[in-house]
Formats: sequence, structure tokens, C-alpha cells
Amino acid sequence: MGKPMADYVKLPEFDEYKEWFRDFADLKREDGIVQVTWKTLDGPMHHSGMSHRAMSQLTRWLSLDFKNEIIIYTHIGDNWMIESDANGWETYSELPTQRFQHQYFDDTNLIKNMVFDLDVPTIGAIPGPGFHWDSAMLCDITLCSEDTKMEVPHAQGGLVPGDGMGLMCQHYFGTKRGNYYMMTSRQFTARQMLEWGMVNEVLPKGKVLERAWEIARMWKTMPYENRTIMSNLAKRPLKKLLVEDLKLHTVSEQYGSLLRVAAGDLGDENSAQQDEKYISRVGDWRYATRDMEEPQTAESWRTMPQKAAEWWKKVNAGEIENPFIFEHSNEPEDYEF
Repeated sequence: MGKPMADYVKLPEFDEYKEWFRDFADLKREDGIVQVTWKTLDGPMHHSGMSHRAMSQLTRWLSLDFKNEIIIYTHIGDNWMIESDANGWETYSELPTQRFQHQYFDDTNLIKNMVFDLDVPTIGAIPGPGFHWDSAMLCDITLCSEDTKMEVPHAQGGLVPGDGMGLMCQHYFGTKRGNYYMMTSRQFTARQMLEWGMVNEVLPKGKVLERAWEIARMWKTMPYENRTIMSNLAKRPLKKLLVEDLKLHTVSEQYGSLLRVAAGDLGDENSAQQDEKYISRVGDWRYATRDMEEPQTAESWRTMPQKAAEWWKKVNAGEIENPFIFEHSNEPEDYEF
């Protein structure tokens, strides 16, 4: 057998790209099963332009490594992402190119790469409540803890819910129910997600990741070729959905945001939408209380900042406990909601 003219292109090994993404994810691999644990530095993942981009980039690198045979996506600690990086959205203000790249490429790739790049079985393992659940819900199967609750928060903040979460609510919940939760920002619980088809199993707290590994090891007993082809069949409905609607959704959110920016520049005093930089304390309140599980009204939307501020005063006074890890936050201490 003769020697080929050129060899295969050498790509980085697992340990090398693991180091690249160490600020955003812990990676481990055992017997071809990869666990991706989202984070920011040594704490919970903080919502930012940088984390958005890193999530889609990591998925692409994982897809290029044939040694990654099954992938589990989870989040550090007892919950999904709740916090936000107060300085993580500065490049969004760099119009038009940087903002366009964030919203047109990053937001789309975060969704698209999970379905079109990954050709292997995937499991979403959600340890608790949180938002931006894209990477977990786009997996072939999804597990969550019994205390999980999630939402599409955009509308309450004055934003078009077009980053993909609203689209997935329509897909998993059915159009009318999906529209309702997308357009009211009302939270949905683990049991509702199970009944409506967004998750496959609801597990006791602390048991989600263990169960994810059980399923991954079960799949490993199948022939490699067959479980890989099986995964592609599982992804096909989402592929068709994303081809038809994803770009429309992401561009709609971008268009709406830019219209409000322009309106503000032209003197419109009602142009405001929620500042994504400072939502950590609001996020903690949203998931620590049950207010957002109730049917929403104009009054509940209007008083949300006041309720969050009052709740935080009690937290700071030691009257109640914040169940989430806030000490990593870089929100200014004197920030007023």
C-alpha cells in the first residue's frame, strides 16, 4: 500500500482545547463519554457575550474530536445559569459590527451547533432552576431535578424573545401553550416540563448527573455506528425546525433591540428595555420565590424590580437566605433596580 501525498490535518487533543475553555467549562472524558460542566471561572456560569460565544465554540470543537462518543451537558452546583456578568455585555454597545456578530452569529450558533455539528448522542442534565437552558433542551434527551423551574424572561424585560428559547417552547409545548409562556415570562416547573414533553425524567435533587451517566453507559453497550445514527434520527425534527425558523427568531430579537436603541437616540423616553448587565439579583429573586410561577399581569411586571429590591434587603439583613451563589457576582453594590 502506497503512502498518501498528504496526511490528515492534526487537530488539538482533548487536554489542549479543555484548557482553552477552562474559564467557561470543566471537561472530563471517560471511555468516550464527555461531561461538559458550564461555569464562569470557579463559580456558576454568568450570562455574558463571552459565555455565549464560548458555548458555541466549545460545541464545535467537541464535534471535531471523534474520541467524543457521547456528551453530557450540565451546570456547576445545584442550579442552572441564574447570574449575569455586569461587565460582560460591553461589546453589545459597539454598533453595528460587534452587536451584529453577537446577535446574528453567536446567538444562532449557540443553538445551531448543538444540533447540526454534534453527530453523537447527547444528554442534558439540569441540576436545578435557571435560564438560558438552550444547551440542555437541545440534547437528544433531557433530565432535570424536581426543583427545576425555567422561563423565557425576555418579554417582561421589554425584549423580543427571539434567541431560540421561545421557539423551543412552541416546539415542545405546542404553539398556543408555548406562545403563552413566551409572551408572559411566566415560569414553568419540572413537572410541567415532563408533562408537556420538554424533559424526559424528573429526578430527586442531586441525582440528575448520576442518572445521565447511567444512560450514557447504557448507550455505550450499543455498536458505535448504530448509536451515532440513532442520534441523528433523534435530531432530525429539530434540524427541520431550526432551518425554517431560527434565523427569523434571532434577527427579530436583534431588530427589535436596535429599534429601541434608535428610539432612545431620537429622544423617546419610553425606549427602555431591561439592562442585561445587572440582572443577577433580580434573577436570584425570580428563582428563589414563587412570584413568577403565577399568572402575570401588568402590575406584576411593573412591581418586579421593587419586589426584588425588598427581597434583597431581607437577604442582606439576614432575615432570609438566598439559596443561590451570589458571591462571585460583579454587580455594583450601590446599583438600584
